[in-house]
Amino acid sequence: MAAAVAGLVAGQLMEAPTYLQRSAVLAVKQDIFDEAGAILRAPQRHRRIVGWAGHSVLAVAIVQLYAAFFAAVAHNDHLAWWGIVAGAIHGLLGGIVVGSWPDLHPEIPRATPPPGVFYRHYGSRDVTTFVVGHLWFGAVAGTLYALLHADLPPTAAL
Repeated sequence: MAAAVAGLVAGQLMEAPTYLQRSAVLAVKQDIFDEAGAILRAPQRHRRIVGWAGHSVLAVAIVQLYAAFFAAVAHNDHLAWWGIVAGAIHGLLGGIVVGSWPDLHPEIPRATPPPGVFYRHYGSRDVTTFVVGHLWFGAVAGTLYALLHADLPPTAAL
């Protein structure tokens, strides 16, 4: 249960900077909820909600992997910091995936160019948002997992 809640919250907070920047009309092209909805072949009018649900499920699954990492490598201690390490690994893998399969990005909502590794074709703001988002995801996931896990003391978070 701790991993599920941590994944849901971290997944939303990870994407918040992207959408806050987009709402402020800053030059951020990535739209992971729309992309995920397109990948899942949702109808145009439902793409973001389907993408949000898909991203949420994926975030929960990823924090399950983080939990295994926390137990095996971190010995369930200092999980915010170990979460940042896990987030760096997660971001590295995710950045490669984003660039390796440009066909994962069908028309969203119009034809868009492939984002490239770490969204580098979209510009430096997108790269920074992507990298920081994954590190933030790890820190939040580690902290919440430690605080919500019934068998861990609160001090395991930091």
